[in-house]
This record gives sequence, structure tokens and C-alpha cells, in this order.
Amino acid sequence: MTLEIEKLTDELEEMARNAAARQANEERVIEAALEKLRQFRDDWDFIEQSLAIALDVVDIRQYRSARPLNEIEPLDIAVPVPPTPAQATIIATDGSQIIPDRHAPYLYSLINIGVVVYFHGRGMSPEQFTEPVLDYPEKALADEEFADRGAIVNLRRDRAEIDVLARTAWAYREEVRPLLALLDQRLLYWPVVGDSDNDGKRVLKTWQDSMTNIRALGGLLAGYIVRPGKRSILTLLDTFDIHLPTFDKEILQGNHSWGGLTDASLFHRILRPGERSKVFIDISHHNNEFQANDSDNEVCFFYLNPGQLGRDIVRVDIPRSVGEDEAAVSAVHSLIYAQCNILGGYPYIITRADEQAVVTFRDKEHLDTMIGNKMQQYDISSGITAKQSGKNFARGSKSRHEV
Repeated sequence: MTLEIEKLTDELEEMARNAAARQANEERVIEAALEKLRQFRDDWDFIEQSLAIALDVVDIRQYRSARPLNEIEPLDIAVPVPPTPAQATIIATDGSQIIPDRHAPYLYSLINIGVVVYFHGRGMSPEQFTEPVLDYPEKALADEEFADRGAIVNLRRDRAEIDVLARTAWAYREEVRPLLALLDQRLLYWPVVGDSDNDGKRVLKTWQDSMTNIRALGGLLAGYIVRPGKRSILTLLDTFDIHLPTFDKEILQGNHSWGGLTDASLFHRILRPGERSKVFIDISHHNNEFQANDSDNEVCFFYLNPGQLGRDIVRVDIPRSVGEDEAAVSAVHSLIYAQCNILGGYPYIITRADEQAVVTFRDKEHLDTMIGNKMQQYDISSGITAKQSGKNFARGSKSRHEV
């Protein structure tokens, strides 16, 4: 044994005490936030005036807030799950990857996208398939250089997920409506490398084009985010204090007054299983760029209690074109909740897409063997580095002497 766990006993005790104290403090903070949310629940003029002042004085690059999409539902509403469409077509994609390993015999990367098409209410088995793409230094992928960094491979995987989702929606465009295209991540996507990088530019273009293409064929698009860390609603509550003479605008630029609280913590106290929040527009400079590119792609969101097993509140991202259509929001809400009921708190179709996409260790071994065999046919040989050989021996030798 390399980890002597007994030496951590005192620290584990302290960790638990701190967690209990933090939870008690969070309950007090949540009560204060709820009181403020209820106070301004439908004071639309005050809300709009507060946001207008904030957007005039803060740095938009550091301001992450929310704006009510409409004045129909109050801020603290809990919308019950509506009737589910009798029939629908739901498509989900998910991706996985193999990152290039410079200590391996051959340099390559792999992106594998899993696709599942679910025929809601039709008594048909889901259709499922994968789209694997191999990349290596000698291969030209649409004028893209080989990605030898994990961050770039991950970026291209994200791009492939929404590209395959849009293409699959087009292929099934004649199926029963509503047609819901579902991603296992946020819609307001922004590349970690920035939009000035070539890969960043490509992923943003593909992302926004795919959103537009799904809308053009009459499909509904949604992103499902588990354990969301956003604090947009809490920042909105802070914005309400901007009229006070002692207000510090830094509170709106990343230093909000609610401690470690998130929006999900707040809506956990509001939403019962199946219920969703009001629809909000995401306020950020990234969303401004989405809106400038295509106003219907401006990203909105609502929070949802997926019910049953989990205490977790999830966030559902939708384009503005969906958010402004009451029937479309109801369809997204009810169909996602119906999917969550199959497994007890998480969409069945996303789970299946992940199963299709995942590349196991055995899969990678098989692929490495196939690559090696093909290389040998062309009299190309290679070997792992000494560093990797040493690691393999050190880690593998422990199992050689087990009883």
C-alpha cells in the first residue's frame, strides 16, 4: 500500500466539520437570497432599470448575469411539468477521445462520437451508431494540422458532437415531431484556447452554424448541464442593489456577495421534482457575440429538478428561438423529464450516447494492435519510450507478485 489512509484521520475529521459549518452558513445565505428573489419577483421596471445601469457601468467581459426572457412568469415561479407529447423524436450525441501519447509506438489521436435516436411513444427500439475519426501527423483534416495537444483534441471532439448532432437531425428530419436535439453540455460554448486561435474560430463557426441548421429544419435544441456552477441569478440579485449609494460595482464583476452559493443551490429550495424555473437570457459578452451572429441563437436557460434519485438541480440551455415559443419550451421540459424518469434522474438517451461513445482501455489496446500490424505490413517498426517502459514495469510488477 502506498497511501497510508490512517494518517489522514484527523484531517478527514476536520474536513467533515468544515463541511457541516459551510452547509449551515449556506442555509442562512439561501434564505436571504430567496427573500430578495421574492421581493422583486415581478417588479419588471425596477429589474430592467437595474440591468440598464449595470450594463452602463460594469466591464461586460466580467459581468455574468441573467435577464428575464419575458414578463409573464415571476422570477421565483416553479413551472410544473406539462403533458408530454404523445410521440416525438429525440437525438443525442456524446463524444470521447484518445489523446496523442508521445511515449507510445505511434502518434495518433481518435475522436469517437456516439449517436442515439430515440422514438418517444412509438414502441420502437432506439437506433444507435458511432462516428470515429482517426488523426495522425501525415493526415490533412480540412487544412488542420495534427493536434498533439489534449486541449485541441478535446476542442475538436466538442465541435464534432454538435456537428454530428445537426447532421443526424437533418437525416431524421422526416420523423415524427417534435424533434429534440440534445447535447450533454452547455450551448453557450466558448473555446478554452480563445476565439483568436484557428481551432477556436473553427469550433465557434461550426457550433453556431449547427445551431442555425437545427432551427432551420424545425428542430428543438437543448444543452443539459449537470451540477451547473453558474451564478447568473445571484448576480442579478446583486444588481438590484446598484441604486444604493454605497454599492461597489466589483460585486458584479466576480466578487458577488453570496459566498460559495450557486444558482442551483437557490433553485433546489424552489423546485420540486419535474418543475422548472422561469426562462432567463444569459448576459455575457460571449452571448452578445452569439446574438450578433444570429439573434435566434442567443442562449437562454432554465433550471430543472430532474426528480427521483438526485437532489441535484440541472440547467437546460436553449436558443432564444426555442425560449420564445411557449409550446417549444413545454416540449423540451416534458421530454427531458420523461427521459430522466427512465433512469431516475438523468436522461436515458444521453446515457446511451455516452455508452456508444466511450473508448475503453480494451478498445485502445485493440486499436494499437491493429495499427502495429498495419505498420509491420509496410516494414515500419517503432517502440515505446524508455520512460514509458519504466512506468509499465513499475506498475505492472506489483501484480506479478500478488497472491
